[in-house]
Amino acid sequence: MIQIKTPKEIEIMREGGKILARILSQTLEKAVPGVTTWDLDKFADAQIAATGAKPSFKMEKGYYFATCMCVNDMVVHGLPDDRPLEEGDILGIDMGVYYKGFHTDASWTKEIQNSKGKSQKSKFLNTGEEALKKAIAQCRPGNHIGDISQTIQEIVEGGGYSCVKQLVGHGVGKSLHEDPEIPCYLRGQIKNTSEIKAGMVLAIEIIYNQGKSNVIYSNDDGWTIVTRDGAPSGLFEHTVAVTPSGPQILTCT
Repeated sequence: MIQIKTPKEIEIMREGGKILARILSQTLEKAVPGVTTWDLDKFADAQIAATGAKPSFKMEKGYYFATCMCVNDMVVHGLPDDRPLEEGDILGIDMGVYYKGFHTDASWTKEIQNSKGKSQKSKFLNTGEEALKKAIAQCRPGNHIGDISQTIQEIVEGGGYSCVKQLVGHGVGKSLHEDPEIPCYLRGQIKNTSEIKAGMVLAIEIIYNQGKSNVIYSNDDGWTIVTRDGAPSGLFEHTVAVTPSGPQILTCT
């Protein structure tokens, strides 16, 4: 069942979203060659705790980290480890915050560089950012979830990349994962997908690969999903509230 939030609940989620956005940005800034994803996770964990909030992901059964750290061919649920990041790696950081009874969820992907010069993988990453921006614009009352999915698919595939079909965005609120599911590609007809209504809060996720769409579990940790062909993957996500006047991004500073 899709949960409709009150304006007061959305304001609470906005407070939590600002905390999340700030800490995610700070963690991304610290992601440079030589740093480990374990170091980054410990930093994010401590920053979340300092606000009085909780890491949403640690509330998931069997998961013990504040973040998911996806390097290169990792698609989602990458576990932080002690391998130093290298120049040219692609790192996706996924993070959730539980604040005053509500979750918010966000992620971002960057190329690891010593300098702030132009990324060698800028086209791939820019495509994900554009898809997220335009998908969020579809979060208006009267549209359908299929409008979001179709927009993501058109931009990702138009850039020459592939949408991951086994993974989805989702509603978010008192639970980290709520209805509806939001695929990165259009399943069936738009009119047959859930109608978007004011009060819905959605975690819009762009989950896409530079190569083919197929993904697999990489090992026996039960979490890490990678691209089958070993090509890089990207992840961009915001938590978005649907209001009568249109979408509002909650995970921004």
